[in-house]
Amino acid sequence: MNKILVGSYNDLEVSRITDFGYFFSTEEGDVFMPIRLANEELKVGETTTVFIYTDNERRWVATHEKPKGIVGEFTTLECKDTNKNGAFLDWGISKDLFVPFSEQSATHPMRKKRTYTVYVDLDRKTGRVFATSKLHKHLNTNTSDFSTNQEVFMYIAQEVELGYECIVNRKWLGLLYKNQIYSPLKLGKVVKGYISNIRPDGKLDLTTARPGYHEESIEKTAKTLLLKMKKTGGFIPFNDKSHPAEIKKEYKMSKKQFKQILGYLYKMGVVKFTAEGTELVDF
Repeated sequence: MNKILVGSYNDLEVSRITDFGYFFSTEEGDVFMPIRLANEELKVGETTTVFIYTDNERRWVATHEKPKGIVGEFTTLECKDTNKNGAFLDWGISKDLFVPFSEQSATHPMRKKRTYTVYVDLDRKTGRVFATSKLHKHLNTNTSDFSTNQEVFMYIAQEVELGYECIVNRKWLGLLYKNQIYSPLKLGKVVKGYISNIRPDGKLDLTTARPGYHEESIEKTAKTLLLKMKKTGGFIPFNDKSHPAEIKKEYKMSKKQFKQILGYLYKMGVVKFTAEGTELVDF
């Protein structure tokens, strides 16, 4: 028999059935799954995959429900309630995920209906699953294997004054600055990004824009811009002198990228620049 993994998925065999639910026998004791938490009818001897947590009396409970995050993972959840002991997050199952006050930010305690990114952990002494918003305790600061311009995956963890803190490749902390964001972001989503700088403190500066000049990407974006220009009468009120903020708002890209695209179209001989903007040649 395998050891019970609390806060994770387990493959268990049904040992007996009652009117109230199913029992699974393990080398550490019985695990019970109430009928209401089962998504199918099981038979004695049948093996099924269940998620296990503990109830208020520290008894193991099995469920076919799928939580939004298991032990060892980062997840983003909404706070359902708070009391003098801590906060309760919507875990996506019948059981709420508890965050003790000691595992919350001292300056920004959790509030109802707010969304937070947390790390799901297991108290080895009590066997209870809990969460912490002190993410740095579970992140790696050794960035020696990273390189500038490297492609990475960014988990959007929380919004800060400078932009968004992101969990890079599930284990490192990165900062995505506001001026490097060209489309709306949502907490808890994973997006592709690139490393723009590796800092001495073990943190990574990030960008959503692919670094450097990439002919294939430029060509694809240039075609999209041409279609837009044709729909607006062959003219757009933007050129290489336009303000970066206006370009970002209209085209969701940096001024540098925009100038690369205009330069590509100009070399192709399909656009010309005027004081008022850019227009198609022989439109």
